[in-house]
Amino acid sequence: MKKLQLELYWSEIPVGKENAVTYDDLIDMWDVCERQCRDILHRLSHYDNGDNYILVRSAKGKGFYRTDDEKTIKAYMRECLNRGRNTFAPLKKIRRVLNADESQLSFYNNLRAYRIASELSQEEVCKQMREVDEAFDAPLLSKMENDICLPTHRQLAALAGIYCCFPEDLISTEILLNRTFHENILENC
Repeated sequence: MKKLQLELYWSEIPVGKENAVTYDDLIDMWDVCERQCRDILHRLSHYDNGDNYILVRSAKGKGFYRTDDEKTIKAYMRECLNRGRNTFAPLKKIRRVLNADESQLSFYNNLRAYRIASELSQEEVCKQMREVDEAFDAPLLSKMENDICLPTHRQLAALAGIYCCFPEDLISTEILLNRTFHENILENC
């Protein structure tokens, strides 16, 4: 999805909770199907055009809206962090059941497959990625595609935008049980 298209969608998200719109409203407004609407909203949640507005997709409210209100943004941040904690909460029991002391983080890396399916060269991807990360280059992309290193969350989101997919389509995990990482997550739950 092009930056100009994202900017257009971004500008159509109303400002303020009182003006929030539902999925159905956005589907009608953008003349897209539900899956396309979810994809656009996902991309917009990562979109940063330099303004101070945040896309709020709150479970507590009904709908989607942009805000630059610091109090609202902090509340939304807490909501997002709590969702993450709830997602990782079952890991303690999973670790016990799987006797996870021996488990390791197992990745499925689809970065190269998505790049090739998108008919893009490494240089073309790097050129687009430099808008997000000035130091991004072909050797780094090659290392990522060959499981030598992993992209940061921001790089992963940008790559997903380039390949028109979700970040979890590019890199997924079989078991998230690296001992140090797991213990850090549980300490924060």
